Amino acid sequence: MRRILIACCLLLLLPLPGMAGAALFDGLRFIQRDFSRCTEAGNGAERNFTLAQLAPKRFYCLLAPFDMAQQATEPHVLQLSALAATEVFLDGVLVGSNGVPADTAAGEREGLIDYRLTLTPQQLTTGRHTLTLKMSTWHASPQVHMLFYDLSLQPQASLRPVALSNLPAVLLAGALALAALLFAGLIAFYQRNATWCVFLLLCLTASSLLLVEAWRDLANYAYGRHLLRLWSVTVLSAAFALLLPAYFLLASGVRRLLPVMGALALALLAAVLAVPWFDGRAALMFVIALLASTGINLLAWRRRREGAQAGLAVSLLSIGVFLLPGVDFARTGFALVVCLLLSTILVQLLRRFVRERDRAALATRFENQLLRKSLQPHFLMNALSLIGELVHQSPVRAENYIEALGREFRMLGEYARRPTIALDDELALCRNYLEIMSTRYQQRFTLEVQGKTSATMMLPPAILLTSLENAFAHNHYGRDVAFTLDIDAQQHRLRLRLSAPQAQARAHQGGGTGLDYIRQSLAEAFGAKAAYTTEHRDGAWLSTFALPCAS
Repeated sequence: MRRILIACCLLLLLPLPGMAGAALFDGLRFIQRDFSRCTEAGNGAERNFTLAQLAPKRFYCLLAPFDMAQQATEPHVLQLSALAATEVFLDGVLVGSNGVPADTAAGEREGLIDYRLTLTPQQLTTGRHTLTLKMSTWHASPQVHMLFYDLSLQPQASLRPVALSNLPAVLLAGALALAALLFAGLIAFYQRNATWCVFLLLCLTASSLLLVEAWRDLANYAYGRHLLRLWSVTVLSAAFALLLPAYFLLASGVRRLLPVMGALALALLAAVLAVPWFDGRAALMFVIALLASTGINLLAWRRRREGAQAGLAVSLLSIGVFLLPGVDFARTGFALVVCLLLSTILVQLLRRFVRERDRAALATRFENQLLRKSLQPHFLMNALSLIGELVHQSPVRAENYIEALGREFRMLGEYARRPTIALDDELALCRNYLEIMSTRYQQRFTLEVQGKTSATMMLPPAILLTSLENAFAHNHYGRDVAFTLDIDAQQHRLRLRLSAPQAQARAHQGGGTGLDYIRQSLAEAFGAKAAYTTEHRDGAWLSTFALPCAS
């Protein structure tokens, strides 16, 4: 995945086409003349004009002299990008037409926003030439502040194919669409997860935004549709700017999602209203999203939330890319940031998916092991026999015994689905078991706890219970017995020592199932961070559990 990410970044940083050779028209100065007699000599007043002064709902005749220092040896391409219908004249001769310019809206036929015209070497001889542009902008919207984008003349061989320049963005858009399809399948057939849903929408939005950005180069279109594309970019940018912080909010578990998203929506609305030009709006909204995401990841990092460090690093790097001079953010910069952000998010989500799948498998294995160990035939037979006796001797004790058995099985069924449970829950399970054994043997068995418990003390279910069961399996207690549990909680480490008094040995035919369950449960829940030992000391069996702890 890292190699793919690096390759995408290198592709996205390829230089943009169309810059080589543009110096032929650097500093080109126009004069404006009468539209109706545009190509006639001496046709009235003239005034200086720049293409940046193009305004909507107007018509123009623009002339500009330029010099060819030497005879052209190969065809050249004149490229004009503007929101206008244009006829191009070279030395008074019509050489190309992009739509039909007119002095009325009814008479105009829209031209393409990007127009290319090939000029032969015979047309570009040494000496002075005159370029004339007859233009009209009746279909341009006043909402678009800049109607002119580019005018260049360069050798045909120096031009790169438009499709090649947009290949990285198209490939990334396709990859994002595939990622969205993957998570749509996971959501539909595996698990409905809010974080996955937001990521799915994020991928679709980013993919659509990249395609809309590339739409102009890939398909070209009549210049009157340019406003539709600009508003599409604005809407998709706003959606992306909302979804990106929303993902980080859900992933980090930050509460108060709706107030934060409401404040972010108001900030984006203010950006749209405050900035009059479309590129500035999109850039500002993206900056707001990056700053909000950085703040969310910073807060999550301080709270030690999973994945916050990677999210914070990518957010800061994305802000750096935005501020990097010389990068066309509308295409190259945005695509690079999306690649960084969503590739990292995708890796995190896939890792989380694998971890949750392993956790589910682990929980199932725990459940099977615990229930198989606890619901042994001889235990059930002894319990049923005792119930039959108590029903005739003491119905009240029989009822209490049945209730204790019910609680035991209910707790085992609930805890068996979890890889770990709280120490307090484990102690409740052990005390309930000792109540059952007290009724069964007509003696008093208790558990004394030395030390304090906390909610951060977690352990695999029923490992202390298994140690108590082993004590009864190997010892015949003929008197009241108090089992002792010492709790020693240190920084990030928890030690539990269970002391079971030794009594008359009981004939036992077990195969070590209890010890195997304890060791396997500790290994699967904590790996090498947990340890278990047992030893005989001072007339008691000591079972020691060393576990990781958050406190």
